Amino acid sequence: MPKARFENIYRDLKVKILDGTYAYQTFLPTETELTASYACSRNTLRRALSMLSDETYLQPIHGKGVRVIWQKQSHEILGSLEGLESFHEYAERNGLIPFTEVKQFDAITCTAALAERTGFLVGDQLIRIVRVRGLNGVARQVDHDYLLSSAVQGLTEKDAAHSIFSYLENTLGMRILTSKRQITVELASDEDSSYLDLGPYNSVAVTESNSFNSEGIMFEFTQSRSHPMTFCYNVISKREAKQV
Repeated sequence: MPKARFENIYRDLKVKILDGTYAYQTFLPTETELTASYACSRNTLRRALSMLSDETYLQPIHGKGVRVIWQKQSHEILGSLEGLESFHEYAERNGLIPFTEVKQFDAITCTAALAERTGFLVGDQLIRIVRVRGLNGVARQVDHDYLLSSAVQGLTEKDAAHSIFSYLENTLGMRILTSKRQITVELASDEDSSYLDLGPYNSVAVTESNSFNSEGIMFEFTQSRSHPMTFCYNVISKREAKQV
């Protein structure tokens, strides 16, 4: 499915902000200059700028222009709770080399206990996958994935070793829309310790997510168990203007 024009502009501007082409506290070129540069309409450009403003990369200043307010964080590896990205996209954005080892890949039937935990229905046919994910050769995350078989037809172990999201979007043409997440901290299990070099840590950060496609179908439940050294995420908070 081709990307909309504004999404390409959004991505290009974001890269230029991240690499310092448009530095912190500077103003972007004018709207006229940007529409000429991208050969797009003002509405298309404004949609891309609005997305970057919502993610707090930019802030429009009335009468002055659009200022860059994104600043590089001190933490070396940084995720984003607002975005919905694959592990490979997360690694690429941080300039790291990802790897994935598939430890388990099998077909199961959803039980009552699993239904309560994941949100799938009893009797649903699922694919269960366990993957160890790493960055620059070091294991940093263990993913326990449960996918609705009817929604991910043809998915193979090879696809899971690369990127499930890439297969769903590029091969099946699925539009992945939203994900609900819950984040907790748990004592490390024996499995965590066997896959991750936890060193002095006795705990892992646990993210559970339910992902939905554009048809409103929950196609995936994932529990990611992450090494504390690489678990750092941005969250955007906005204060609503008070009525005086």
